[in-house]
Amino acid sequence: MTVPLEVLGVAPARALQEMVLDRYGDYVVVFDADTDTLPVFTAQGQWVGLADNPDTITTLIDIHERVNGGDA
Repeated sequence: MTVPLEVLGVAPARALQEMVLDRYGDYVVVFDADTDTLPVFTAQGQWVGLADNPDTITTLIDIHERVNGGDA
């Protein structure tokens, strides 16, 4: 038995307005206006780490690739 769902309204998009996802090859970086640190993930969703600022993103990715044999 399935129960139909009623849509009451559109979900607020506040988070989308203040957060931006950016691709760095096989990596995704989350830019959030509310924090200075930048979460970095692989495109498959594996946690890479927190970059202290935009200048340290590539260093974090390089370390991740060295530790994991270059596979994202």
